[in-house]
Amino acid sequence: MSSFSESKAKKLAKEAGTEFVQYNARQLCRTYPSGLRTDSSNYNPQDMWNVGCQIVALNFQTAGLEMDLNDGLFRQNGSCGYVLKPDFMRDGSSQFSPERPEDRPGYKPLRLSIQVISAQQLPKVNQKEGSIVDPLVRVEIYGVPQDQAKEETSHINNNGFNPVWNETLNFIVYTPELALVRFVVEDYDKASRNDFIGQFTLPFTCIQPGYRHIHLLSRDGTAIPPSSVFVNISISDLS
Repeated sequence: MSSFSESKAKKLAKEAGTEFVQYNARQLCRTYPSGLRTDSSNYNPQDMWNVGCQIVALNFQTAGLEMDLNDGLFRQNGSCGYVLKPDFMRDGSSQFSPERPEDRPGYKPLRLSIQVISAQQLPKVNQKEGSIVDPLVRVEIYGVPQDQAKEETSHINNNGFNPVWNETLNFIVYTPELALVRFVVEDYDKASRNDFIGQFTLPFTCIQPGYRHIHLLSRDGTAIPPSSVFVNISISDLS
Protein backbone atom coordinates (compact mmCIF):
# COMPACT_ATOMS: atom_id res chain seq x y z
CA MET A 1 0.00 0.00 0.00
CA SER A 2 1.15 3.51 -0.84
CA SER A 3 0.37 6.57 1.29
CA PHE A 4 -0.06 10.05 -0.13
CA SER A 5 -0.57 13.36 1.64
CA GLU A 6 -3.70 15.22 0.57
CA SER A 7 -1.65 17.75 -1.46
CA LYS A 8 0.24 15.01 -3.34
CA ALA A 9 -2.97 13.08 -4.06
CA LYS A 10 -4.78 16.21 -5.29
CA LYS A 11 -1.84 17.07 -7.55
CA LEU A 12 -1.85 13.57 -9.07
CA ALA A 13 -5.64 13.68 -9.52
CA LYS A 14 -5.45 16.99 -11.37
CA GLU A 15 -2.38 16.32 -13.52
CA ALA A 16 -2.76 12.59 -14.21
CA GLY A 17 -6.34 11.62 -13.31
CA THR A 18 -6.68 8.66 -15.69
CA GLU A 19 -3.30 7.20 -14.71
CA PHE A 20 -4.13 7.61 -11.01
CA VAL A 21 -7.42 5.72 -11.51
CA GLN A 22 -5.49 2.92 -13.28
CA TYR A 23 -2.88 2.86 -10.50
CA ASN A 24 -5.62 2.53 -7.86
CA ALA A 25 -7.22 -0.33 -9.81
CA ARG A 26 -4.19 -2.51 -9.04
CA GLN A 27 -2.65 -0.92 -5.94
CA LEU A 28 -3.99 -0.05 -2.49
CA CYS A 29 -3.73 3.66 -1.79
CA ARG A 30 -4.15 5.62 1.44
CA THR A 31 -4.49 9.39 1.67
CA TYR A 32 -4.22 11.43 4.85
CA PRO A 33 -4.75 15.04 6.02
CA SER A 34 -1.90 17.52 5.79
CA GLY A 35 0.27 17.87 8.88
CA LEU A 36 -0.42 21.60 8.67
CA ARG A 37 -4.02 20.98 9.78
CA THR A 38 -3.20 21.67 13.42
CA ASP A 39 -6.88 22.38 14.10
CA SER A 40 -7.77 18.81 13.01
CA SER A 41 -9.76 20.10 10.04
CA ASN A 42 -10.41 17.87 7.03
CA TYR A 43 -10.01 17.86 3.26
CA ASN A 44 -12.90 16.85 1.02
CA PRO A 45 -12.78 13.03 0.73
CA GLN A 46 -14.78 13.16 -2.52
CA ASP A 47 -11.68 14.35 -4.40
CA MET A 48 -9.93 11.11 -3.42
CA TRP A 49 -12.88 8.80 -4.11
CA ASN A 50 -13.13 10.34 -7.59
CA VAL A 51 -9.77 8.76 -8.51
CA GLY A 52 -10.37 5.45 -6.72
CA CYS A 53 -8.31 5.87 -3.54
CA GLN A 54 -9.39 3.07 -1.22
CA ILE A 55 -8.45 4.38 2.23
CA VAL A 56 -9.25 8.06 2.70
CA ALA A 57 -8.19 8.96 6.23
CA LEU A 58 -9.96 11.83 8.00
CA ASN A 59 -9.89 13.49 11.40
CA PHE A 60 -12.98 11.73 12.74
CA GLN A 61 -12.99 13.95 15.84
CA THR A 62 -13.97 16.97 13.72
CA ALA A 63 -17.62 17.19 12.64
CA GLY A 64 -18.63 19.03 9.50
CA LEU A 65 -19.22 18.66 5.76
CA GLU A 66 -16.32 16.27 5.20
CA MET A 67 -17.47 13.82 7.88
CA ASP A 68 -21.05 14.16 6.61
CA LEU A 69 -19.83 12.97 3.19
CA ASN A 70 -17.85 10.11 4.74
CA ASP A 71 -20.81 8.98 6.85
CA GLY A 72 -23.08 9.35 3.81
CA LEU A 73 -20.95 7.16 1.56
CA PHE A 74 -20.75 4.35 4.09
CA ARG A 75 -24.41 4.63 5.08
CA GLN A 76 -25.17 2.29 2.16
CA ASN A 77 -23.42 -0.64 3.89
CA GLY A 78 -24.53 0.06 7.44
CA SER A 79 -21.26 1.91 8.20
CA CYS A 80 -19.45 -1.41 8.29
CA GLY A 81 -16.76 -2.80 6.00
CA TYR A 82 -16.10 -1.34 2.58
CA VAL A 83 -17.94 0.08 -0.42
CA LEU A 84 -17.02 -1.41 -3.80
CA LYS A 85 -15.84 1.10 -6.40
CA PRO A 86 -17.82 1.38 -9.67
CA ASP A 87 -16.78 -1.24 -12.22
CA PHE A 88 -15.21 1.35 -14.55
CA MET A 89 -12.70 2.19 -11.76
CA ARG A 90 -11.76 -1.43 -11.06
CA ASP A 91 -10.47 -2.11 -14.58
CA GLY A 92 -6.70 -1.63 -14.86
CA SER A 93 -7.09 -0.40 -18.43
CA SER A 94 -9.78 2.12 -17.47
CA GLN A 95 -9.73 5.41 -19.37
CA PHE A 96 -11.91 7.16 -16.78
CA SER A 97 -10.86 10.62 -15.66
CA PRO A 98 -12.94 12.64 -13.18
CA GLU A 99 -12.15 15.73 -15.26
CA ARG A 100 -13.61 14.10 -18.43
CA PRO A 101 -16.35 11.66 -17.35
CA GLU A 102 -17.91 11.72 -20.82
CA ASP A 103 -14.93 9.77 -22.24
CA ARG A 104 -15.71 6.52 -20.42
CA PRO A 105 -17.75 3.62 -21.81
CA GLY A 106 -21.30 3.49 -20.48
CA TYR A 107 -21.43 7.23 -19.84
CA LYS A 108 -25.03 8.06 -18.96
CA PRO A 109 -25.88 11.32 -17.20
CA LEU A 110 -29.18 11.52 -15.34
CA ARG A 111 -31.58 14.29 -14.40
CA LEU A 112 -32.45 14.65 -10.70
CA SER A 113 -35.51 16.70 -9.69
CA ILE A 114 -36.30 17.22 -6.01
CA GLN A 115 -39.56 18.89 -5.07
CA VAL A 116 -39.06 20.22 -1.56
CA ILE A 117 -42.58 20.13 -0.17
CA SER A 118 -42.37 20.81 3.56
CA ALA A 119 -40.53 20.19 6.82
CA GLN A 120 -41.68 18.98 10.20
CA GLN A 121 -40.74 19.99 13.75
CA LEU A 122 -37.37 21.62 13.13
CA PRO A 123 -35.38 22.31 16.32
CA LYS A 124 -34.57 25.81 17.53
CA VAL A 125 -30.98 26.90 17.06
CA ASN A 126 -31.30 29.89 19.37
CA GLN A 127 -32.64 28.93 22.78
CA LYS A 128 -33.63 32.52 23.57
CA GLU A 129 -37.29 32.71 24.58
CA GLY A 130 -39.58 33.50 21.66
CA SER A 131 -36.94 32.57 19.06
CA ILE A 132 -38.36 30.89 15.94
CA VAL A 133 -36.36 29.61 12.96
CA ASP A 134 -36.66 30.94 9.39
CA PRO A 135 -35.82 27.69 7.57
CA LEU A 136 -34.56 27.07 4.05
CA VAL A 137 -33.53 23.80 2.41
CA ARG A 138 -30.43 23.42 0.28
CA VAL A 139 -29.55 20.37 -1.80
CA GLU A 140 -25.85 19.89 -2.59
CA ILE A 141 -24.31 17.44 -5.08
CA TYR A 142 -20.74 16.17 -4.55
CA GLY A 143 -18.93 14.08 -7.15
CA VAL A 144 -16.67 14.64 -10.13
CA PRO A 145 -15.90 18.36 -10.75
CA GLN A 146 -18.69 18.62 -13.33
CA ASP A 147 -21.22 17.42 -10.77
CA GLN A 148 -20.44 19.92 -8.00
CA ALA A 149 -23.68 21.88 -7.61
CA LYS A 150 -26.09 23.30 -5.07
CA GLU A 151 -29.59 24.78 -5.19
CA GLU A 152 -31.76 26.10 -2.37
CA THR A 153 -35.32 27.09 -1.63
CA SER A 154 -36.47 30.45 -0.37
CA HIS A 155 -36.72 30.86 3.39
CA ILE A 156 -39.97 30.70 5.38
CA ASN A 157 -40.37 33.31 8.10
CA ASN A 158 -41.01 32.21 11.68
CA ASN A 159 -42.07 28.62 11.11
CA GLY A 160 -40.04 25.67 12.27
CA PHE A 161 -43.11 23.53 13.01
CA ASN A 162 -44.53 22.91 9.52
CA PRO A 163 -42.95 25.20 6.86
CA VAL A 164 -44.20 24.60 3.30
CA TRP A 165 -42.14 25.43 0.17
CA ASN A 166 -43.42 23.39 -2.80
CA GLU A 167 -40.29 24.39 -4.73
CA THR A 168 -38.45 22.12 -7.19
CA LEU A 169 -34.63 21.96 -7.43
CA ASN A 170 -33.16 20.47 -10.63
CA PHE A 171 -29.76 18.92 -11.29
CA ILE A 172 -27.94 17.02 -14.02
CA VAL A 173 -25.65 14.33 -12.58
CA TYR A 174 -22.93 13.30 -15.02
CA THR A 175 -21.35 10.49 -12.99
CA PRO A 176 -24.14 9.19 -10.75
CA GLU A 177 -22.03 6.20 -9.62
CA LEU A 178 -19.73 8.56 -7.67
CA ALA A 179 -22.17 11.30 -6.62
CA LEU A 180 -23.39 12.05 -3.10
CA VAL A 181 -26.50 14.10 -2.35
CA ARG A 182 -26.59 16.23 0.81
CA PHE A 183 -29.80 17.77 2.16
CA VAL A 184 -29.14 20.73 4.46
CA VAL A 185 -31.62 22.79 6.48
CA GLU A 186 -30.51 26.19 7.75
CA ASP A 187 -31.98 29.06 9.74
CA TYR A 188 -31.86 32.07 7.41
CA ASP A 189 -30.20 35.21 8.76
CA LYS A 190 -30.12 38.37 6.69
CA ALA A 191 -27.37 40.06 8.69
CA SER A 192 -24.96 37.15 9.25
CA ARG A 193 -24.20 33.59 8.27
CA ASN A 194 -27.11 31.16 8.33
CA ASP A 195 -27.28 28.81 11.31
CA PHE A 196 -27.09 25.06 10.71
CA ILE A 197 -30.23 23.10 11.70
CA GLY A 198 -29.69 19.60 10.30
CA GLN A 199 -28.52 17.54 7.33
CA PHE A 200 -28.68 14.12 5.72
CA THR A 201 -26.24 12.76 3.12
CA LEU A 202 -26.51 9.63 0.99
CA PRO A 203 -25.13 8.23 -2.30
CA PHE A 204 -27.07 9.14 -5.43
CA THR A 205 -27.33 5.43 -6.28
CA CYS A 206 -29.27 4.84 -3.02
CA ILE A 207 -31.94 7.44 -3.69
CA GLN A 208 -35.44 6.04 -4.13
CA PRO A 209 -37.77 8.09 -6.39
CA GLY A 210 -41.15 9.17 -5.05
CA TYR A 211 -42.40 10.80 -1.87
CA ARG A 212 -39.84 10.51 0.92
CA HIS A 213 -39.17 11.84 4.40
CA ILE A 214 -35.54 12.92 4.90
CA HIS A 215 -34.83 12.42 8.61
CA LEU A 216 -32.33 15.04 9.73
CA LEU A 217 -29.09 14.53 11.63
CA SER A 218 -27.32 16.99 13.92
CA ARG A 219 -23.87 18.45 13.30
CA ASP A 220 -22.20 15.45 14.94
CA GLY A 221 -24.27 12.93 12.95
CA THR A 222 -26.78 11.92 15.62
CA ALA A 223 -30.52 11.75 14.90
CA ILE A 224 -32.78 14.65 15.90
CA PRO A 225 -36.25 13.05 15.78
CA PRO A 226 -38.87 13.88 14.74
CA SER A 227 -37.31 16.56 12.48
CA SER A 228 -37.63 15.78 8.78
CA VAL A 229 -38.02 17.23 5.30
CA PHE A 230 -40.77 15.92 3.01
CA VAL A 231 -39.77 15.68 -0.67
CA ASN A 232 -40.83 14.17 -3.98
CA ILE A 233 -37.89 12.85 -5.99
CA SER A 234 -37.75 11.95 -9.69
CA ILE A 235 -34.78 10.58 -11.66
CA SER A 236 -34.88 10.42 -15.45
CA ASP A 237 -32.61 9.95 -18.45
CA LEU A 238 -31.16 13.05 -20.02
CA SER A 239 -32.97 13.24 -23.35
